[in-house]
Amino acid sequence: MNERVTLSEAFEILAGYGPAVWLGVLAAIATFIIEVVLCTKGILFAGGEQKLKRAKKDGKFVLGTLKDSWYKEREPEKKTANRLYTGIYEYTVDGVTRKKQLILSGRKPPRTLYFYYTSTPKHVFSEYDVGKNPLKILIYIIPVLVAFAVMTALGFRP
Repeated sequence: MNERVTLSEAFEILAGYGPAVWLGVLAAIATFIIEVVLCTKGILFAGGEQKLKRAKKDGKFVLGTLKDSWYKEREPEKKTANRLYTGIYEYTVDGVTRKKQLILSGRKPPRTLYFYYTSTPKHVFSEYDVGKNPLKILIYIIPVLVAFAVMTALGFRP
């Protein structure tokens, strides 16, 4: 009951699919490469970096001090790299003291940290927050959708 497939058999199975599947896969790879190039050039998902640059240029930053920190173990237990550290920072702008919570994966929060804001000091962000955009998942979803669209347009039916 050995149902393992050798490498040559796997290539034969893949070759059995029509050109619609291969063109769909090539379209997905090309789409992903284009997305990566656009991200590295700062055209796609570069809003955080531009916001940080603008805040630095306008002088809208403040030094925050760590007041409290703790960590939570993730699976597997006892691994330092699998900890989620949380730090509570206090910062003062125009005589008003506010707090900001920062969550870091695998590293302890620094004692002091610069926070930046663009319009109001109520909504600050740090350099650690800049790369976190939930829409970045689209970088992986769009190539799959492109492959599906190309395969469907070329007549492939699963």
